[in-house]
Amino acid sequence: MKTFATSPYHDSILNVRRFMFDDIGKTIGLADNPNVGAPNFLLALGLCCYTEYWGRLLTGANKFDASRGRIGFNAFLERLDRVYCGNLIGSGVDLYKEVRCGLAHAYLIETSGNARIDMGNAGLHGIDYDKTTKKYVFWVRTYFDEFKGAVNRYINGLENGTENLQVIEDSLNERPELI
Repeated sequence: MKTFATSPYHDSILNVRRFMFDDIGKTIGLADNPNVGAPNFLLALGLCCYTEYWGRLLTGANKFDASRGRIGFNAFLERLDRVYCGNLIGSGVDLYKEVRCGLAHAYLIETSGNARIDMGNAGLHGIDYDKTTKKYVFWVRTYFDEFKGAVNRYINGLENGTENLQVIEDSLNERPELI
């Protein structure tokens, strides 16, 4: 029987997790250095891109396709915190367009209200949105905690067989590996 431990992608997946966690963790650590500070915009962008990466694995997308990006991002975002998909996306808030694509293509969170990227962890969720004021707050540390939890739960599911190993293998087939 094929298991995650015997998968040809086992080591690569664990390496990606370690790389992403270390990458974001070290960069967040710059916030504690008053002479340097942390690049909050780049952290928010990186976290959104990393969310889309894991979502593409979760949904089996192995080729670039913008519509698959949205599907993957939203699927993995729900793994971070169900409130994103239930309360926000379900009520018409387009986090993929406004937050992820806004950061990647317009270099800001696109909203008709205000937006702030905060290095703190004071938010109830990594991305808070006030529907009345249309204001976003991206709480970098809170989002990172949610992200780490979602990735770890996903990998644990691969290890214990509750996640579909074939989907992730199909997604990684013919893609470069992080070694």
